[in-house]
Amino acid sequence: MKFTEREMTEAVDAVGQKVFAASRPLKRNHDEAWQALSKIEKYHHRAAAGEMILTALIALPERPTVGSPPQFTPEEYAEAATAGTRQLMDHRRPGAWDGLSSRKQKALVKATAMMVEIGVLAMPIRQDPDAFIVPDHL
Repeated sequence: MKFTEREMTEAVDAVGQKVFAASRPLKRNHDEAWQALSKIEKYHHRAAAGEMILTALIALPERPTVGSPPQFTPEEYAEAATAGTRQLMDHRRPGAWDGLSSRKQKALVKATAMMVEIGVLAMPIRQDPDAFIVPDHL
């Protein structure tokens, strides 16, 4: 699916925050801790999140929606996660995906699909590009 740069940025940021929170399961106040991170520390979490979800995001089926975030079924998330994860792993090391056991593949697909869904839900509401009005002062 085609997403705008802002939509993908919001998705990666939301997943980056989830990855950060998951790395601190026994701590409280994840939002305050996230805000306290330096820019480079936030970047590292966002980079990991982007690597995890971007290939799966673009593998989602096209859903032109206006006024709401796109809706996908769990099967569509799983298919996109499978395609994205396979592509990422085989890009790093050819045959890596096939070298995993089916149990590990399922676990990886399930985690990636969950993160992609979190990213899609964090995206801003889509605007109708045909109804976009530029003010006269611009």
